[in-house]
Amino acid sequence: MRWHLIKQTSWMALFMLGMGLIPSCQSEQNTKPDNLIPGDRMADILTEVHKAETRVSRLGLRSVDSSNIAYKHLEKQIFKRFKVDTAAYARSYGYYSSHPREMEVIYKQVVEKLKKESEAPKPKPAKS
Repeated sequence: MRWHLIKQTSWMALFMLGMGLIPSCQSEQNTKPDNLIPGDRMADILTEVHKAETRVSRLGLRSVDSSNIAYKHLEKQIFKRFKVDTAAYARSYGYYSSHPREMEVIYKQVVEKLKKESEAPKPKPAKS
């Protein structure tokens, strides 16, 4: 009987220890960062990021390094235009990535914006 009690107590202690460790093992991304970029603004930024990626891919650069340099230049301009620093963007992207429902809402907005832009009439070139 005593062995059974020790065994049961050991399992209970392991269970309690495990339950105590679970919250500490959870990602820091579960709490909203102080400077979280709001979803609508994040959608605007991500729209521009995807457009920049497309621009760079269409440049046909032969070197991955050249493509990365071109993209980083465009990315810096995007962050400057939206008055966002790289760290705030990275933390916000990390947060939204760990919250799929929120990220889905953001990406629905991104897709809608890109779709509207692609369907918009293109300006005709000026005649010379």
